[in-house]
Amino acid sequence: MSAQTSPQEITAQVRERIVSLAREGGYFDAVLNAGAELDRLKHYLRMLAGQVPAPPARPEQSPTIFPPFPGLDEHPWRDPPPPAAQALEGCLAAVTRDLERLENADLLHYDSGIVGTGRWSVHPIYFGGERTDRLFWPQLAMEETAAAVRSLDGECTGFPLADVLFSSHAPGTTLTPHCSWDGFRMRLHLGLKVPEGCGIRVGTEARHWQPGRVLTFHDSFEHETWNRGTERRVVLIADCWHPGLTLPEREALLGLTRKFEVRALLAQLRVPEAMSEPLLVRFAEQERTDAQVRRFWRM
Repeated sequence: MSAQTSPQEITAQVRERIVSLAREGGYFDAVLNAGAELDRLKHYLRMLAGQVPAPPARPEQSPTIFPPFPGLDEHPWRDPPPPAAQALEGCLAAVTRDLERLENADLLHYDSGIVGTGRWSVHPIYFGGERTDRLFWPQLAMEETAAAVRSLDGECTGFPLADVLFSSHAPGTTLTPHCSWDGFRMRLHLGLKVPEGCGIRVGTEARHWQPGRVLTFHDSFEHETWNRGTERRVVLIADCWHPGLTLPEREALLGLTRKFEVRALLAQLRVPEAMSEPLLVRFAEQERTDAQVRRFWRM
């Protein structure tokens, strides 16, 4: 890809390449030959392949790689809070104990192209469908937080576009308006350190974090954040599956995205260069025993 290629063109090329891999590798055939439990996914694949038109775009919603999935209840904020949000709030003590171990740690500076001002630092626990804290910072493995998130209803830590991470915004930090890669997830933000002057807008509505409380939203809708205070803001980010996706659909989406070649394409978009090679090695190892990959692809 040339230096002049826009981000929109890059993500469109990645989507087209994923569709080509899925057609050539047998994924399309496996889904299209499945039962009625995957009828929505069959329609979705035909839409990705350009065989049927995509539905009209919703205001403020424009995921960059995978367009909205048919038949899901879509709105920016998830109200009332889902069971996973309430359960994560119940894990506050465990998460706080892990956070205390990061007080003097050198967190990863995450420059993803959406930082407007300031500094966004993170400590990834699950990233790209992998336990990255164990792999890269074993002395700072966040075992209690990982267990808490894995216990949530609908957790999707194995999904390569999902995240579980501590997210820190230094004073003066802003993230510019953006949409995520997909609409298959809902995002949970557990407030941990929340000074005055911090907020997040999703769609047309802005809200504010509160310590110990969870905000739940769909990051396929346009969103932005800011820290106009004088102290660091820290939240735990944890993703769960969109509640409207059935178990067979979730398994099939894992099968699509955990194929090595697909994971490698997605990693190019979001994994820092220093983390790329060890993760690719891990992706290749995992593919050999991944039940969903073996189910949906010709191996």
